[in-house]
Amino acid sequence: MKSDYEQLMEVDSRKIAEAVKLQLPIIVTSYTLPRNMETYIREVLKTFLTECRQEQLFEYLNFCLSELMTNAKKANTKRVYFEERNLDINNLEDYEKGMKTFKEDTLTNIDHYLELQKKKGLYIKLLLQLRGDKIKIEIRNNAILTGREAGRIQSKLECVQKFENVQEAFQNELDQSEGAGFGIIIIVLMLQKVGLSKDNYQVFVDDKETVTRIILPCNWKIFGGIEMLSYQYVKLQNTYPCLQEHFSKAQKFVNSPELDRNAFYDYISKDLILSMLMLKKSLHKMDTNLNLLEVFNTFTDGELREIFSLDNPDVSVINTTEDTKKYFDHSRNVAYYAYNIAKNFPLPGALSPESLYTLGLLNSIGLVMIKTATPEQIQYVDDLLKNYDVAQQIKDIFYRGITADYIGMVFAKKEGFPSIVSSVFGFWNNTESIDLDNLANHKVIYFAEMLQCYDEGRIEFYQLDKEILKEFNITAEVQFTHILDELKKKGLFF
Repeated sequence: MKSDYEQLMEVDSRKIAEAVKLQLPIIVTSYTLPRNMETYIREVLKTFLTECRQEQLFEYLNFCLSELMTNAKKANTKRVYFEERNLDINNLEDYEKGMKTFKEDTLTNIDHYLELQKKKGLYIKLLLQLRGDKIKIEIRNNAILTGREAGRIQSKLECVQKFENVQEAFQNELDQSEGAGFGIIIIVLMLQKVGLSKDNYQVFVDDKETVTRIILPCNWKIFGGIEMLSYQYVKLQNTYPCLQEHFSKAQKFVNSPELDRNAFYDYISKDLILSMLMLKKSLHKMDTNLNLLEVFNTFTDGELREIFSLDNPDVSVINTTEDTKKYFDHSRNVAYYAYNIAKNFPLPGALSPESLYTLGLLNSIGLVMIKTATPEQIQYVDDLLKNYDVAQQIKDIFYRGITADYIGMVFAKKEGFPSIVSSVFGFWNNTESIDLDNLANHKVIYFAEMLQCYDEGRIEFYQLDKEILKEFNITAEVQFTHILDELKKKGLFF
């Protein structure tokens, strides 16, 4: 029988896998950082790196995170210690007085001070997130750095530049007062071995928290291989994978003696591939229009019959399975949410609700392309990767859909869609990487995707971008779930 700990890790492993796939943060919070929590964090880190196929970073990061989180806990302990002794931590005289006895007093009575920390709500948070080909790590605690502490940390970061390695640092006399300082130098020197640059280690205060942020590059062989594979895979994709069930019904519409255009539009506008077929054909007729109804109305009945014919070279029909169907259902729901979000929460600079519906519908195209790979495509992938010693890692990341957004972006560019389409496909969940002109559209698609992923049980509310949610007047989970429930009550129509 599995222990409670093993069962917990099984559940969390699934959540970590989803977070990596969606490139959302994983956050672990502790108030006292007991030994069992440290063990749990090690397992979370190991699982996260395994999902990213970056296991080579584990030993380095395990040491560094242990050191940094212990430092954060000490900072919280220092606050309650000073408060209990009626000392002002920001006053230089009080600070020096308190530090004379801090270490001895807290070591001999640590349980007392840890309990005070918990009662005061002083926490330590670890954030892990895959962003593109980089890993973002943050250690946060809600004890704000004093000017003296910030100065000492900065001096240590500057001191790192003097040393080539850990051994050289050990041979020099360094300020080790308060038990910190030297640890920062060791951490930075260790992380430099796995690609950290001096600009990618930051310590700062943000929204009443002290934040240590580390940005590390992923293995360049793996992610360079993924980039190559994505481009070649899209280059090979010359047809659109239509579900057999959906395409057969579309053909019944267009081959009927008198085409019911309203019913036909209602049907194809809920299928991302059928809609994509129509949009692609529209690129040859006029400037791209993302309003599906307006595009539909530019085609005659005869032209629609040509688009939704087996003679159309863009069409490939695949068997409908429960697995493939769920990706189409996902895209339809995201489109519905995007439309209603844009209608009820209009953002300055955003496209029309009708156009955002289309972007929401098509946003899953990269994942659908991966999940409907033909035997020929699979063999092509294997042939491409024969000369890679990390071929299995590349394939694992590729087929699990971690790079689906990137593939969608490349595909949109190849097909000649406007930049807003490729931008949303590639960066809907990474607003830090997009230009301001497209920011409002990304926020709508992000919100719509998160509503659907939350409803599917794939994510938790804490993982969502709180700044984006504020744009839609959401500051608490109950507001988020209320919007989701109201939209579901109306049914997936508009």
